[in-house]
This record gives sequence, C-alpha cells and structure tokens, in this order.
Amino acid sequence: MRNFFAGVVFLCCHVAYADGPVRMYTSPSPYVRPQVEMMPTNATAQGVAELMARSGQCRHFGGNRGYEGVGMSSTSAEAALNACCYSRSGMTVIDQGVAFRNGRWYACKRYR
Repeated sequence: MRNFFAGVVFLCCHVAYADGPVRMYTSPSPYVRPQVEMMPTNATAQGVAELMARSGQCRHFGGNRGYEGVGMSSTSAEAALNACCYSRSGMTVIDQGVAFRNGRWYACKRYR
C-alpha cells in the first residue's frame, strides 16, 4: 500500500511537470472599451473649427465671451487663419484652431 501511494504521488508530480513548471494564473486582460468619436464642442477654437469642418459651413457657433473670428480657405491652413474675422484688428489672439475636410481648411480665432 505504501508503494502504491508513493507511485501515485510520483505519477502526479511527473504529469504536473511534464509541460514545464506550474504557471501562476493571470486574469484575462481588462476589457478595452472601443473608442467612440466624440462630437466636438464650441468650448475651444479647435472645437469650433472641427464643427465647421463637419458641417461644411463657415459660421460662428458662439460659446465665447470675447470676439471670435472664423475663416475658410481651399489653399492652406495659414490662409484660413488669415481669412478669419478681426485678423487684422490688432487684438490679442488667445486661442485658435484649424481643421481640414473635403478639400477645405476651416479656422477659428478667439481674441481678447
């Protein structure tokens, strides 16, 4: 009987280590939520530029206490920024953003 139990223990140990040492259990990787594209807001100049690009219209969306200028160009981002309202007024630019869609650059500047 003693040899029987020794044989069973030997056999169990041999089977357990046949594929290598016993590995620690690790939990599956955490669930990663798919990225949902967020709708831009008018809280920043970049958000306004993205809203204009999505709608395909160069217009004001509000949400700013100060002056806001918007512009559009089909040549470059710099041209769109230069086309913004009040861009030659000398006011201090506090925020600006540019977005591109369908061959057009949309820009927004916010002034103090």
